[in-house]
Amino acid sequence: MPRAAALSETHAADHCCGYAAAPAESNPSIAADIMQARAIASGLAEFGIGSARWSAAYDREAAAVVLRVDTPRGLYALAIPEPGQAFPVRHRGERIGALDCRRTYGTADSYTAALFAAYLRDRGALDLPGRDVCLTPQNMV
Repeated sequence: MPRAAALSETHAADHCCGYAAAPAESNPSIAADIMQARAIASGLAEFGIGSARWSAAYDREAAAVVLRVDTPRGLYALAIPEPGQAFPVRHRGERIGALDCRRTYGTADSYTAALFAAYLRDRGALDLPGRDVCLTPQNMV
């Protein structure tokens, strides 16, 4: 039986509660991309985007792992690119831009999260203080 067999073709021991068993072999690059997407998402918590508002999964349409963020203006997706490439941003299935950083070992996930949050803020999809904030001792670092 091929690994891509439909759920109805699998044996009862291969699934439980309507979910198919995970394949024995996994794709290490997708696993690493999902881990990076989750690390970026954990950095988004600093900007008020909690775990209830994001998801990370492989997207066949984008042919990449994407970090989806639910905003008042709809879902925005940050694709995890190949190493050395910029992080593309998608909205409503279309690529609408890219972050001003590349996926390299020197690019921290927290930095990518901050750029993604700023990208969402600039498009009115996230309420974050911007350039119009008056610096006071209460909000200075």
